[in-house]
Amino acid sequence: MPFFFQENLFQDSFTLSLEESRHITKSMRLKENEIIWITDGKGTLVKTVLINVNRDCCIVEVKERIFQEKQTKKLHLAVAPTKNADRMEWLVEKAVEIGVDKISFIFCERSERKHIDLNRLHRVAVAALKQSQGTWLPEIQTNTFSRFIGETTDINADKFVAYCGDRDHATENTKLKFIHNDIIFMIGPEGDFTSHEVLETQEKGFQIVSLGNKILRTETAALLVACWVALNK
Repeated sequence: MPFFFQENLFQDSFTLSLEESRHITKSMRLKENEIIWITDGKGTLVKTVLINVNRDCCIVEVKERIFQEKQTKKLHLAVAPTKNADRMEWLVEKAVEIGVDKISFIFCERSERKHIDLNRLHRVAVAALKQSQGTWLPEIQTNTFSRFIGETTDINADKFVAYCGDRDHATENTKLKFIHNDIIFMIGPEGDFTSHEVLETQEKGFQIVSLGNKILRTETAALLVACWVALNK
C-alpha cells in the first residue's frame, strides 16, 4: 500500500508536504480518489483518500485513524559515530526497520568524527520508516560520552556496554536478562572504549557485555544488538 510521512495528522483533511506531494505525483503517479496511508512517526497511522493531486501540494481527507502502541521493551542505542558517514546512515536505516526507539551518537576519546548531520540522518530515518511501513520514528541525537553517562544515572533501565578489552569479566550477550522495560546499550568506536571510559560506565551501573569472539565494526555491533533485543522483546 502507498505509505507516506507527515508530522501533523490531527486534522480531518490536510495538505501534504512538498516532498511527499512530488513523490505522489512524479514517482508513484497516483490519482485523485486513491487511498494512501500516512504516519506521523509517533504511533499514529491514518487511512486517507487523495482529494486533490498537485505536484506541489496534494490534499488528502482522513477516512480512518489508528494509534499503534510501542512495544513494551524499548531500546536506546548509544553508538560512537563512524568515520565514514555512509556507515552511520546504513545503521540508522536498519535500526528504524528493526524498531530501535532512540539512537544517540556519542563522541568518545577515540572517536574519529566530531560532526554529524542530524538533518540528513532524519531524512534517512523517515525514508526507512516509510519503506518498512512503521509508525514510530526513533529520536536521533548527539552527545558527549561523559554527558551521556551522567544523563543515564537516574534512569531506571537495563544498562549494558559492549567492550572487547575485558572478555574474562564480561557477560555473553546471549546470557543477558532484561528486568526493566527500558534498555540502554553502548557501542564504542573502532578501537573500542578506553579502559577509563569503561570504568566510568561501570560506576554508573552499566554491565560489561561481550558480543562474541570476533571484532565487529561499530555499525555491525550496533545492528547485532538491535536484532538481538528485537528478538527477545
